[in-house]
Amino acid sequence: MSRTARGPGRQDASVPAAVLMLVAALVLWGGLPAAQAEPTQDPAAASGHAYQAVGPAVVGAGSQAQAPLLLPGIHLDTFALGAQSDRDDAGTSKYYRIAVGNGQRVHAAATIAAPPYVDGVPGGTDELGLAVTFLTAGGDVCEDSGIDDVGQWQTGDGPITSSVVSGVMSFDGCPGEELFLRVTRTGSRANDSPLPVEIQVAIEPAGVGGGSPAVTEEIEDDGAAPVPPAQDEPFTAGRSFATAPEVAPGSYVLELVPGEVGLVRIPVQEGQRLRWRVEVTSQPEGAGELALRVTNAAREQVTAGGGSWRMTPDDRVAGGGMTTPVDRGNRSSELSSVASAWLPGMQTVLLQRLQRPADAEPAGEEPVTVVLTLEVEGEVAENAPEGSVLELGETTLERGPLASLGIEASWGRLAMFAGAGVLTVLGLLAGIAGVLVLRLRRP
Repeated sequence: MSRTARGPGRQDASVPAAVLMLVAALVLWGGLPAAQAEPTQDPAAASGHAYQAVGPAVVGAGSQAQAPLLLPGIHLDTFALGAQSDRDDAGTSKYYRIAVGNGQRVHAAATIAAPPYVDGVPGGTDELGLAVTFLTAGGDVCEDSGIDDVGQWQTGDGPITSSVVSGVMSFDGCPGEELFLRVTRTGSRANDSPLPVEIQVAIEPAGVGGGSPAVTEEIEDDGAAPVPPAQDEPFTAGRSFATAPEVAPGSYVLELVPGEVGLVRIPVQEGQRLRWRVEVTSQPEGAGELALRVTNAAREQVTAGGGSWRMTPDDRVAGGGMTTPVDRGNRSSELSSVASAWLPGMQTVLLQRLQRPADAEPAGEEPVTVVLTLEVEGEVAENAPEGSVLELGETTLERGPLASLGIEASWGRLAMFAGAGVLTVLGLLAGIAGVLVLRLRRP
């Protein structure tokens, strides 16, 4: 029935129309489910050089029964407490619900980061980490593999990531149509301060095969060949996995202060192998250490000869590479380094300058300049899939017009904001027009 054919009561139509437009605008502006809320940024990341956690906000629950649903993609939560004593290695735990179909697996990763030390890294250990695991509806653990605390977990310096892969959803595997992800904050670093945790979820479709591993012996690699950078000006890398820009093979100049991280993404498909090289071109005395790590699109660690090393004037170059070309069959290898290079698609390279000890000389605080070279060796295999074989959802947040204000947002979200703004204006105009019509119709 048309609402415009109501006879004498027609003047009422303009008001409901305006209300409907306003309601629609409000729904677009902020009415999304918790797991898909607008991107937020970690307010504790006071340093513009440190890791900055970002992502759509979600609030995990204290029980499986109350767990919110997570879709594939990235999500940002806050974990209030770490371990409260040396004898208690666990702090805040939260639960999340993930819908899974028969024959599928779930890949999940969680990244935590604490603000930089004000006066340098104190002596001894001050651990920070995360424990992640999958549970069935009955509370039983159901996982295939995982690795905890990739990063400088002993001192809580920079981002620390833990990842886990579920068992297969089936009658004799993980039963049911959903799994529960439990994430627990561990360690005593900043134990009374709430810290942000990025959670990434990916679904592996049923039947993702691969055959045999690409190699039977690890490829030894000293790193990429040196090539001149396209420009001598420092390159702006990302401050999180979510904001890492995609780059092409080549060399990039980076300037790093203590505690600074830079992340970039580079596509590596089946049949190809990532190689890297870091050359320090300028450093103060007592500059400290660098660290480089590679992860695949699910934030799972990929062995590429990285880790951390001390910068010295006599040893300015470090390098390495994947021990095998990427191949889905590698996941069945008994060699852990080969098994890690199984997921084609975007690989993230994280370069970090570690914070210096509290008693180090002040001169070492000056920036270091490095040339990061990334090389993709080999041709794409004939039967290689396009992109990743996982359902990843949205894993990146582009730097949009609000980036200068410290706000990260995806273009899709910005478009939604723009649409909501337009609807709001239209609603207000419709309301004003309705009032004018009423005044004109009065005798």
